[in-house]
Amino acid sequence: LVDSNGPVIIDLPQAVDAAANNNASRMLDRDVDNLATYFGQFAPELLETAYGKEIWSLYESGKLHPEIELTGVFHADETEADLDEVMQVIDAARKEEAARRARMEGIEIEEE
Repeated sequence: LVDSNGPVIIDLPQAVDAAANNNASRMLDRDVDNLATYFGQFAPELLETAYGKEIWSLYESGKLHPEIELTGVFHADETEADLDEVMQVIDAARKEEAARRARMEGIEIEEE
């Protein structure tokens, strides 16, 4: 396909629910890298881009929309995770789920 700005590539055969598929980001990055590698033969500047990672980052942050202008630049967040906080969130989710199940079974649970 070609629009007024040039070629537009759409990849319909691999319809993936990005929110439900743990491999979606890797699949997108792989496919976009394959396109960049192929077209990089004709436009070598594409070989230094990170469109797949940029697109996924925008998707994750809720900023991906059809009008967004991609740059091909991606800066990874290399901040170390706060493992104590992660474990607190997991524990809270477990307690919340246990309370939900108990309510469904009509069991009262004492609050800590």
